[in-house]
Amino acid sequence: MKKYAVRISKSAQNDIYQIIDYISNIYKAPLTAEKYLIGLYDAIFSLKNFAESIRISSKTEILKYGLNARTLVFKKLIIVYTVHADTVFVQAVISGALVKS
Repeated sequence: MKKYAVRISKSAQNDIYQIIDYISNIYKAPLTAEKYLIGLYDAIFSLKNFAESIRISSKTEILKYGLNARTLVFKKLIIVYTVHADTVFVQAVISGALVKS
């Protein structure tokens, strides 16, 4: 089975920071934010095992991140990533509400 290296863009890191900051400070739930962060990173790094098994998205909101952009759902978030050779590049972590069904 092919293994992939996983890289998270600065933009995606910023998305993650904003989500965790929101949970921690707006909802006043720092422990929940910490658990959410751990689960989110577990989901992101699980891509090292199966990144190309997820189909390329056809949604306009996702394709702006690259013509071969794919998505992985984590709770109410969408992890947007692309695969180049043996590397997964996480481009964004966005709300699922922003993507039309």
